[in-house]
Amino acid sequence: MDENLQRQMIIEADRKSVGVAYLLWLVLGGFGVHRFYAGSTKTGIMQLLLLLSVVGWLVLVPWLLIDLALIPGLVRDHNMKTIGELNFSSHEGPVKPARKLQSEADRRREAMIEDLRASGYRKERRDIFNSYN
Repeated sequence: MDENLQRQMIIEADRKSVGVAYLLWLVLGGFGVHRFYAGSTKTGIMQLLLLLSVVGWLVLVPWLLIDLALIPGLVRDHNMKTIGELNFSSHEGPVKPARKLQSEADRRREAMIEDLRASGYRKERRDIFNSYN
């Protein structure tokens, strides 16, 4: 089997869904199941422990509401971590994890910065407002 195909199959098998994470939050959110699903085991255990105490509910309820906004990032981080773990070459050993996708403008900007660094250009700091004098 082709090595790239095997990597792709592993990524697809381990990929998490934002929709499933939201469903788990809705049904079993107090138990932290959505965090376990997204690979945040430590915080999932913390939510589970907070559920066991009455005082913990004062912390858990706002935390669960904040999780509504955090779930997509948690799932994305888990998926990128999986890709980063598989981003290696069998000859060269592990390499840096894959960076986030960039737009064409970002790639051109980075190329310009690298050209400037190669030419020895150094930007001098100029304070527009001399409020420290």
